[in-house]
Amino acid sequence: MKSVVATTYGGPEVLRVVDAPTPVAREGQVLVRVAASSVNPLDWHELRGKPYLVRIMRGLTRPKASSTGMGSDVAGTVEAVGPGVTRFAVGDEVLGFGSAAWSELMVVGEAGLVHKPTALAMTDAGGVGVAAITALQGLRTGGLMAPVAWLPGEVEPMRPRVLIIGASGGVGTFAVQIAKLLGAHVTAVASTRNVELVARLGADDVIDYTTTEVAHGLARFDLVLELAGMRSRRDLARILTATGTLVACGAPKGQWFGPLAAPAGLAIASRFSKRTYTSFLAKRDTDDLQQLADWLGTGALRVVVDEVYALERIAVAVAHNEGGHARGKVIVTI
Repeated sequence: MKSVVATTYGGPEVLRVVDAPTPVAREGQVLVRVAASSVNPLDWHELRGKPYLVRIMRGLTRPKASSTGMGSDVAGTVEAVGPGVTRFAVGDEVLGFGSAAWSELMVVGEAGLVHKPTALAMTDAGGVGVAAITALQGLRTGGLMAPVAWLPGEVEPMRPRVLIIGASGGVGTFAVQIAKLLGAHVTAVASTRNVELVARLGADDVIDYTTTEVAHGLARFDLVLELAGMRSRRDLARILTATGTLVACGAPKGQWFGPLAAPAGLAIASRFSKRTYTSFLAKRDTDDLQQLADWLGTGALRVVVDEVYALERIAVAVAHNEGGHARGKVIVTI
């Protein structure tokens, strides 16, 4: 079977499409024939082995033999199930994420998959996994759990005010839509060419960062979701309400100490403030994947697709995504 591997750390040029052995679904695993995947920052951080903390798990000087397969998101059809798998059967269409997804066949733990909504195209489904779950969990980390409800005769409560920085990227396009589904008033930050896009996704207000300084103005946001990793906590604190929350999802600067120092700095700042400052890493969660699938199935949530590449052009796809100018998801078809 065709599979994309990287046997050394580096840029897109080290990716190779090889003929690999067919994997076998073991206890609790599902063998999926992959129809589509996508490119995430997670993928090219693993590809480059940077920040260097990535190498603790993957191998210090070069990827371990078990870590050479690349790609995370998956949409496809169940080819076989291992012992103990109860939620899926051969022929089921699924979406989710795991490891070595840029392959014709991959094995995924049962918890990393949900059934694909019938109306959702495989190409779109390939762009859901990591980005969508990061958006959902990032907003929940910031306290945005569900739309505010009120009884007949009561005054409608003030909607939480959310600022999303990096709103036109893979995570951001999901975050704008999910924040609206969770009842927030959403202000999206994007460049001039993406202002119309994020407005169409439901943003109530849009800030063009090429003409307007994001961190200027009143302390008005209950939650700031920082996906671009470009602005300091000190700057963003100025526009948070007195009890607001900053959630940083972008990769911290630096290859050595930054990835450790940045979260620690946020945690320390939180201890001495009524505001909350935090960073997080998305986790595999079946319930969250199912919530996303439910929204996608009803059309309440949609996948914004930037470009679609064949597997043989994976290096070009990764370079395009890593360049930082993709609008929504970069999809890879297998």
